[in-house]
Amino acid sequence: MSHRPRLSLIAALSALLLPAVAFADSNGVAGNVEAVTLYESSSDNHAMFNGSVTLKEKTGQKRDYKWGGSLCPGRDVSASGINLLFEAMRARKQVEVTPTYKAGNGGERCLTGFKLENR
Repeated sequence: MSHRPRLSLIAALSALLLPAVAFADSNGVAGNVEAVTLYESSSDNHAMFNGSVTLKEKTGQKRDYKWGGSLCPGRDVSASGINLLFEAMRARKQVEVTPTYKAGNGGERCLTGFKLENR
């Protein structure tokens, strides 16, 4: 077998396998919920994103994680997930949130999940 067919096979297999690794969820920095924003379908902002959570990270920096709309298409948070984020905001000092996200349009971080921990 010549090297050319082998290299073509390796290149084809790499093209199939690399996207699965490149698009895995990323972990954000743990922090406390500072704000939860929701836009209902009647809002002018709903088309851009359906909601966001603002975390104050351990580093002191504030960061937004969005879901839905054109910035985060296909990245939705369930009603029960939104309720958990609201409760984490109410118990801000006692509950730490570690978000998981995927890159969205415009460089946004699109929330795909989160971990809640008592402090």
